[in-house]
Amino acid sequence: MKRPILTLPKRSKATGRDSDPRRTLPLQGAAWQRLRASVLAEEPLCRHCHARGLLTEATDVDHRDGNPGNNEQDNLQPLCHSCHSIKTARDHGKQVSMGHDSDGLPLDPSHPWAKVCRLLQPREPEIAGEFAPQTALSPEL
Repeated sequence: MKRPILTLPKRSKATGRDSDPRRTLPLQGAAWQRLRASVLAEEPLCRHCHARGLLTEATDVDHRDGNPGNNEQDNLQPLCHSCHSIKTARDHGKQVSMGHDSDGLPLDPSHPWAKVCRLLQPREPEIAGEFAPQTALSPEL
């Protein structure tokens, strides 16, 4: 009587984000899920959108320096899916276009015209009374 040969199921090779050898926490692992939840609970809005004056819920956690092995708290930032995709594409050397607002100004803060537009915008006074007319005090008699 022949004994049946037992074969183990083949493990598929890691692909995409999981294939990066620098990744120390698997994306589907409990440790990453806890870390991700704590980052999103601490700061629930997309950091990039917020910097542009938009309030957008953060759904992704990004490694600011692009190193998926660096899970230090100051290296993790909450982003919406759109901003995370744009940042990741840029990190991989792709050119990304974010479009423009209703005035025709570019939405991308790193776009060359956005920098020019910021320079042309009138600046707010740094001190509230900086440009207030000075009144002379009359000497008391």
